[in-house]
Amino acid sequence: MMHSTLPEPWPEAWIAAAATLRAKREAIGLSLDQLAACTRIGRTHLEAIEAGRFDRCGAPIYAIGFTRSIARVLDTAEAPILAAIRAGNAERTPHPPVPATPSPARRLVPDLGFATTGTLLLSLLGASRG
Repeated sequence: MMHSTLPEPWPEAWIAAAATLRAKREAIGLSLDQLAACTRIGRTHLEAIEAGRFDRCGAPIYAIGFTRSIARVLDTAEAPILAAIRAGNAERTPHPPVPATPSPARRLVPDLGFATTGTLLLSLLGASRG
Protein backbone atom coordinates (compact mmCIF):
# COMPACT_ATOMS: atom_id res chain seq x y z
CA MET A 1 0.00 0.00 0.00
CA MET A 2 1.42 3.38 -0.98
CA HIS A 3 1.26 6.31 1.39
CA SER A 4 0.81 9.78 0.06
CA THR A 5 3.87 12.00 0.30
CA LEU A 6 1.74 15.12 -0.03
CA PRO A 7 1.41 17.17 3.16
CA GLU A 8 -1.85 17.10 5.03
CA PRO A 9 -4.08 19.97 3.89
CA TRP A 10 -4.11 22.82 6.40
CA PRO A 11 -7.17 24.87 7.19
CA GLU A 12 -7.55 27.83 4.86
CA ALA A 13 -8.22 30.01 7.90
CA TRP A 14 -4.74 29.22 9.25
CA ILE A 15 -3.10 30.02 5.93
CA ALA A 16 -4.92 33.37 5.71
CA ALA A 17 -4.04 34.30 9.31
CA ALA A 18 -0.39 33.41 8.73
CA ALA A 19 -0.25 35.47 5.54
CA THR A 20 -1.78 38.45 7.34
CA LEU A 21 0.78 38.30 10.15
CA ARG A 22 3.72 37.84 7.79
CA ALA A 23 2.61 40.70 5.52
CA LYS A 24 2.17 43.05 8.48
CA ARG A 25 5.60 42.14 9.91
CA GLU A 26 7.27 42.67 6.55
CA ALA A 27 5.41 45.97 5.99
CA ILE A 28 6.71 47.26 9.32
CA GLY A 29 10.22 46.06 8.47
CA LEU A 30 10.71 43.72 11.45
CA SER A 31 12.83 40.62 11.07
CA LEU A 32 11.83 37.39 12.75
CA ASP A 33 14.68 37.85 15.22
CA GLN A 34 13.43 41.33 16.14
CA LEU A 35 9.89 40.00 16.54
CA ALA A 36 11.21 37.18 18.71
CA ALA A 37 12.97 39.72 20.93
CA CYS A 38 9.83 41.87 21.24
CA THR A 39 7.45 39.00 21.95
CA ARG A 40 9.81 36.60 23.75
CA ILE A 41 8.51 33.86 21.46
CA GLY A 42 11.10 31.50 20.00
CA ARG A 43 12.01 31.91 16.38
CA THR A 44 10.95 28.32 15.55
CA HIS A 45 7.45 29.07 16.84
CA LEU A 46 7.34 32.31 14.87
CA GLU A 47 8.43 30.48 11.71
CA ALA A 48 5.74 27.83 12.30
CA ILE A 49 3.08 30.50 12.80
CA GLU A 50 4.07 32.36 9.63
CA ALA A 51 3.94 29.05 7.76
CA GLY A 52 0.37 28.50 8.95
CA ARG A 53 1.41 25.61 11.19
CA PHE A 54 -0.34 26.69 14.37
CA ASP A 55 -0.39 23.02 15.43
CA ARG A 56 3.38 23.21 16.05
CA CYS A 57 2.86 25.63 18.95
CA GLY A 58 1.74 22.84 21.24
CA ALA A 59 -1.78 23.08 22.58
CA PRO A 60 -4.19 25.45 20.80
CA ILE A 61 -4.08 27.83 23.77
CA TYR A 62 -0.37 28.45 23.07
CA ALA A 63 -1.03 29.25 19.41
CA ILE A 64 -3.71 31.72 20.49
CA GLY A 65 -1.47 33.32 23.13
CA PHE A 66 1.51 33.59 20.79
CA THR A 67 -0.62 35.07 18.03
CA ARG A 68 -2.19 37.57 20.41
CA SER A 69 1.30 38.76 21.42
CA ILE A 70 2.42 38.99 17.80
CA ALA A 71 -0.69 40.95 16.78
CA ARG A 72 -0.14 43.44 19.61
CA VAL A 73 3.49 44.04 18.65
CA LEU A 74 2.50 44.42 14.99
CA ASP A 75 -0.37 46.74 15.99
CA THR A 76 -2.94 44.75 14.05
CA ALA A 77 -6.45 43.60 14.98
CA GLU A 78 -6.24 40.35 16.92
CA ALA A 79 -9.91 39.31 16.83
CA PRO A 80 -10.07 38.18 13.16
CA ILE A 81 -6.77 36.33 13.42
CA LEU A 82 -7.74 34.58 16.66
CA ALA A 83 -11.10 33.66 15.14
CA ALA A 84 -9.27 32.12 12.16
CA ILE A 85 -7.05 30.06 14.48
CA ARG A 86 -10.05 28.83 16.45
CA ALA A 87 -11.91 27.97 13.24
CA GLY A 88 -8.91 26.01 11.98
CA ASN A 89 -8.64 24.15 15.29
CA ALA A 90 -12.34 23.27 15.14
CA GLU A 91 -11.91 22.02 11.58
CA ARG A 92 -8.98 19.78 12.53
CA THR A 93 -10.38 18.44 15.82
CA PRO A 94 -12.16 15.12 15.42
CA HIS A 95 -15.63 15.16 16.90
CA PRO A 96 -16.56 12.26 19.19
CA PRO A 97 -19.28 9.98 17.86
CA VAL A 98 -22.75 10.53 19.23
CA PRO A 99 -24.01 7.49 21.15
CA ALA A 100 -26.82 5.70 19.31
CA THR A 101 -28.74 4.74 22.44
CA PRO A 102 -29.28 6.78 25.58
CA SER A 103 -27.49 5.64 28.69
CA PRO A 104 -29.63 3.65 31.14
CA ALA A 105 -31.24 5.54 34.00
CA ARG A 106 -29.66 5.23 37.42
CA ARG A 107 -31.29 2.82 39.78
CA LEU A 108 -33.06 4.49 42.67
CA VAL A 109 -33.30 1.27 44.69
CA PRO A 110 -29.99 0.19 46.25
CA ASP A 111 -28.49 -3.08 45.21
CA LEU A 112 -30.07 -5.87 47.27
CA GLY A 113 -26.66 -7.39 47.98
CA PHE A 114 -25.62 -4.29 49.91
CA ALA A 115 -28.97 -4.00 51.65
CA THR A 116 -28.94 -7.67 52.69
CA THR A 117 -25.35 -7.48 53.98
CA GLY A 118 -26.12 -4.31 55.94
CA THR A 119 -29.24 -5.83 57.51
CA LEU A 120 -27.36 -9.01 58.46
CA LEU A 121 -24.55 -7.02 60.10
CA LEU A 122 -26.98 -4.87 62.05
CA SER A 123 -28.89 -7.91 63.28
CA LEU A 124 -25.65 -9.62 64.37
CA LEU A 125 -24.56 -6.52 66.25
CA GLY A 126 -27.93 -6.25 67.94
CA ALA A 127 -27.87 -9.95 68.90
CA SER A 128 -24.35 -9.70 70.37
CA ARG A 129 -25.37 -6.78 72.62
CA GLY A 130 -28.55 -8.38 73.89
